Amino acid sequence: MASTLRFDNWEDSNGTPILDGSNLAIPSSAMPAGSILQVVSTTKTDTFTMSSTTFSDVTGLAATITPSSTSSKILVSVVLSCSGTTNQSSVMGRLLRGSTPIAVGDAAGSQILASFGAAASVGTDLVTTQGVDNLDSPSTTDATTYKIQVRSSASGQYVFVNRSQTDSSAPGYARTVSTITLTEVAG
Repeated sequence: MASTLRFDNWEDSNGTPILDGSNLAIPSSAMPAGSILQVVSTTKTDTFTMSSTTFSDVTGLAATITPSSTSSKILVSVVLSCSGTTNQSSVMGRLLRGSTPIAVGDAAGSQILASFGAAASVGTDLVTTQGVDNLDSPSTTDATTYKIQVRSSASGQYVFVNRSQTDSSAPGYARTVSTITLTEVAG
Protein backbone atom coordinates (compact mmCIF):
# COMPACT_ATOMS: atom_id res chain seq x y z
CA MET A 1 0.00 0.00 0.00
CA ALA A 2 1.36 3.45 -0.95
CA SER A 3 1.37 6.28 1.56
CA THR A 4 0.96 9.95 0.85
CA LEU A 5 2.27 12.78 2.99
CA ARG A 6 0.47 16.09 2.55
CA PHE A 7 1.15 19.40 4.26
CA ASP A 8 0.40 23.06 3.69
CA ASN A 9 3.51 24.50 5.28
CA TRP A 10 6.90 23.30 6.47
CA GLU A 11 8.60 25.42 9.14
CA ASP A 12 11.97 25.23 10.81
CA SER A 13 12.31 24.98 14.61
CA ASN A 14 11.98 28.77 14.90
CA GLY A 15 8.68 28.82 13.04
CA THR A 16 10.21 30.29 9.87
CA PRO A 17 8.47 28.95 6.75
CA ILE A 18 10.70 26.72 4.64
CA LEU A 19 8.15 25.38 2.18
CA ASP A 20 4.64 26.37 1.33
CA GLY A 21 2.28 25.56 -1.51
CA SER A 22 3.88 28.19 -3.77
CA ASN A 23 7.49 27.29 -2.99
CA LEU A 24 8.36 23.72 -3.89
CA ALA A 25 12.13 24.01 -3.51
CA ILE A 26 14.06 24.24 -0.28
CA PRO A 27 15.58 27.75 -0.20
CA SER A 28 19.32 28.07 0.35
CA SER A 29 18.66 29.85 3.65
CA ALA A 30 17.27 26.58 5.00
CA MET A 31 20.40 24.60 4.14
CA PRO A 32 23.07 24.14 6.82
CA ALA A 33 26.46 25.81 6.35
CA GLY A 34 28.69 23.74 4.08
CA SER A 35 25.82 22.38 1.97
CA ILE A 36 26.40 22.33 -1.77
CA LEU A 37 23.77 24.51 -3.41
CA GLN A 38 24.74 24.40 -7.10
CA VAL A 39 27.58 23.47 -9.43
CA VAL A 40 28.52 25.15 -12.72
CA SER A 41 31.32 23.85 -14.93
CA THR A 42 32.98 24.71 -18.23
CA THR A 43 35.24 22.34 -20.15
CA LYS A 44 37.53 23.74 -22.84
CA THR A 45 38.41 21.12 -25.46
CA ASP A 46 39.86 23.35 -28.19
CA THR A 47 43.32 24.89 -28.15
CA PHE A 48 44.54 28.39 -27.35
CA THR A 49 47.86 30.00 -28.24
CA MET A 50 49.25 33.38 -27.23
CA SER A 51 52.58 35.18 -27.09
CA SER A 52 52.61 38.02 -24.59
CA THR A 53 54.07 39.01 -21.25
CA THR A 54 50.71 40.60 -20.44
CA PHE A 55 48.00 38.44 -18.86
CA SER A 56 45.32 37.55 -21.41
CA ASP A 57 42.01 35.69 -21.07
CA VAL A 58 42.06 32.04 -22.12
CA THR A 59 39.19 32.01 -24.61
CA GLY A 60 36.39 29.70 -23.50
CA LEU A 61 37.76 29.05 -20.02
CA ALA A 62 35.31 31.00 -17.88
CA ALA A 63 32.18 30.12 -15.91
CA THR A 64 29.39 32.22 -14.44
CA ILE A 65 27.40 31.49 -11.31
CA THR A 66 24.61 33.40 -9.56
CA PRO A 67 24.95 32.87 -5.80
CA SER A 68 21.64 32.35 -4.00
CA SER A 69 22.81 34.25 -0.91
CA THR A 70 25.38 36.93 -0.07
CA SER A 71 26.74 34.61 2.61
CA SER A 72 27.50 31.83 0.11
CA LYS A 73 31.06 30.89 -0.72
CA ILE A 74 32.16 29.78 -4.18
CA LEU A 75 34.69 26.96 -4.44
CA VAL A 76 36.56 27.58 -7.69
CA SER A 77 38.48 24.59 -9.06
CA VAL A 78 40.64 25.00 -12.16
CA VAL A 79 42.61 22.47 -14.16
CA LEU A 80 44.70 24.00 -16.94
CA SER A 81 46.62 21.88 -19.45
CA CYS A 82 49.40 23.98 -20.92
CA SER A 83 52.90 24.14 -22.30
CA GLY A 84 55.39 26.84 -23.23
CA THR A 85 58.10 27.40 -25.77
CA THR A 86 60.72 24.76 -25.02
CA ASN A 87 63.41 25.77 -22.53
CA GLN A 88 62.73 29.44 -23.17
CA SER A 89 60.05 30.61 -20.76
CA SER A 90 57.48 29.58 -18.22
CA VAL A 91 53.70 29.79 -18.26
CA MET A 92 52.05 31.88 -15.56
CA GLY A 93 48.34 31.90 -14.84
CA ARG A 94 45.94 33.69 -12.59
CA LEU A 95 42.34 33.30 -11.47
CA LEU A 96 40.00 36.26 -11.67
CA ARG A 97 36.54 37.10 -10.32
CA GLY A 98 35.28 39.49 -12.96
CA SER A 99 38.30 41.74 -13.55
CA THR A 100 39.79 41.23 -10.07
CA PRO A 101 42.66 38.75 -9.64
CA ILE A 102 42.09 36.42 -6.68
CA ALA A 103 44.22 33.64 -5.19
CA VAL A 104 47.51 35.25 -6.18
CA GLY A 105 50.76 35.33 -4.25
CA ASP A 106 51.94 38.20 -2.06
CA ALA A 107 53.77 41.08 -3.69
CA ALA A 108 57.57 40.88 -3.56
CA GLY A 109 59.51 43.48 -5.52
CA SER A 110 58.73 43.24 -9.21
CA GLN A 111 57.71 39.58 -9.14
CA ILE A 112 54.59 38.64 -11.09
CA LEU A 113 51.50 37.96 -8.96
CA ALA A 114 50.07 34.68 -10.21
CA SER A 115 47.84 31.84 -9.05
CA PHE A 116 50.09 29.18 -10.55
CA GLY A 117 53.17 28.77 -12.71
CA ALA A 118 54.43 26.02 -14.98
CA ALA A 119 57.91 25.43 -16.28
CA ALA A 120 58.21 25.31 -20.06
CA SER A 121 58.15 21.83 -21.54
CA VAL A 122 61.52 20.09 -21.51
CA GLY A 123 60.56 18.53 -24.85
CA THR A 124 58.33 19.90 -27.58
CA ASP A 125 55.78 17.10 -27.14
CA LEU A 126 54.98 17.57 -23.43
CA VAL A 127 51.92 19.14 -21.80
CA THR A 128 51.73 19.89 -18.08
CA THR A 129 48.62 20.14 -15.94
CA GLN A 130 48.32 23.01 -13.48
CA GLY A 131 45.53 23.55 -10.98
CA VAL A 132 44.22 25.97 -8.43
CA ASP A 133 41.43 25.67 -5.86
CA ASN A 134 40.13 28.75 -4.11
CA LEU A 135 37.22 29.26 -1.70
CA ASP A 136 35.97 32.73 -2.60
CA SER A 137 33.47 34.96 -0.81
CA PRO A 138 31.94 37.19 -3.52
CA SER A 139 29.30 38.61 -1.10
CA THR A 140 26.73 39.09 -3.86
CA THR A 141 23.68 37.51 -5.45
CA ASP A 142 24.57 38.97 -8.86
CA ALA A 143 25.84 36.77 -11.69
CA THR A 144 29.58 36.37 -11.08
CA THR A 145 32.11 35.24 -13.68
CA TYR A 146 35.38 33.49 -12.89
CA LYS A 147 38.04 33.10 -15.56
CA ILE A 148 41.66 32.18 -16.19
CA GLN A 149 44.34 34.36 -17.74
CA VAL A 150 47.83 33.28 -18.83
CA ARG A 151 51.05 34.96 -19.87
CA SER A 152 54.58 34.04 -20.83
CA SER A 153 57.50 34.99 -18.61
CA ALA A 154 59.63 36.12 -21.57
CA SER A 155 58.96 38.34 -24.56
CA GLY A 156 58.38 36.54 -27.85
CA GLN A 157 57.73 33.18 -26.22
CA TYR A 158 54.49 31.23 -26.55
CA VAL A 159 51.90 29.77 -24.22
CA PHE A 160 49.88 26.81 -25.52
CA VAL A 161 46.69 25.57 -23.86
CA ASN A 162 45.39 22.01 -24.44
CA ARG A 163 48.31 21.17 -26.75
CA SER A 164 52.07 20.82 -26.87
CA GLN A 165 54.38 23.17 -28.72
CA THR A 166 54.82 20.67 -31.56
CA ASP A 167 51.10 19.75 -31.73
CA SER A 168 51.86 16.94 -34.14
CA SER A 169 49.13 14.59 -35.38
CA ALA A 170 51.58 11.70 -35.03
CA PRO A 171 51.15 9.07 -32.29
CA GLY A 172 52.72 10.10 -29.00
CA TYR A 173 51.39 13.66 -29.01
CA ALA A 174 48.34 14.66 -27.03
CA ARG A 175 45.49 17.12 -27.15
CA THR A 176 44.07 17.73 -23.68
CA VAL A 177 41.22 19.52 -21.88
CA SER A 178 41.02 22.29 -19.30
CA THR A 179 38.16 22.93 -16.87
CA ILE A 180 36.79 25.48 -14.45
CA THR A 181 34.19 24.35 -11.91
CA LEU A 182 32.23 26.61 -9.55
CA THR A 183 30.52 25.12 -6.51
CA GLU A 184 28.25 27.28 -4.37
CA VAL A 185 28.61 26.38 -0.71
CA ALA A 186 26.12 27.59 1.88
CA GLY A 187 27.69 30.05 4.32
